Amino acid sequence: MLDAIESSFSLITKGGFIMFPILICSIIALTIIFERLYYFKKCQEDPDKVFGALKELLEDKQSKNALEFCKNSPGPVGRLMEAGVHHKNTPTWKLTEKLSVTAQEEVNKLGKNVRTLEVIATISPLMGLLGTVVGMVQAFNKVAEYKGQVDPSILAGGIWEALLTTAAGLAVAIPVTVMLHYFDRKIESLTFLLSKFGQLLIHHFDEDHQHQNKMQKNGVI
Repeated sequence: MLDAIESSFSLITKGGFIMFPILICSIIALTIIFERLYYFKKCQEDPDKVFGALKELLEDKQSKNALEFCKNSPGPVGRLMEAGVHHKNTPTWKLTEKLSVTAQEEVNKLGKNVRTLEVIATISPLMGLLGTVVGMVQAFNKVAEYKGQVDPSILAGGIWEALLTTAAGLAVAIPVTVMLHYFDRKIESLTFLLSKFGQLLIHHFDEDHQHQNKMQKNGVI
């Protein structure tokens, strides 16, 4: 274990000063990835079951229980349903507006710090390339100083160390890009679900209001 740490530290120091910002980027990326994975796991829910159970409670006129049920739901769809139940007696346009704002807030929560991963995935290989260019310039500057009379092994060693930064930049960028793609697909999927179940809830309340109006006209209630 100690040998691996020493070997890693040796590679970082050989790569030059550019290796340190790349290392910082990797730490930030790992922190964001683990935090987002935990958040998405915490938000897991079955939207169909949530909406189905909520619909049954509302049809049984159990608004308080419906509200409590939504509060206990861990995911974004449950929180959207909670906002809908809170405003179920408002006009449709107002309810639509409230659900739209709530859905956008949930999408913003889902995408928290994800764009930072995009920046890291973009700049890491560029920083690696910069480190390689600087290292190559230094290596060939030595050749110029010795007027070409330089041991090829020394030159090769200088180039090898210069290429370390490119390898490090790519080693950070590739997994971060994969995770960024995964998070983007996850956010797209949940955004669609928020839109879908928001419309279903509006439709349900609209039908309920129409039914109540019809009952009132017929003198039933």
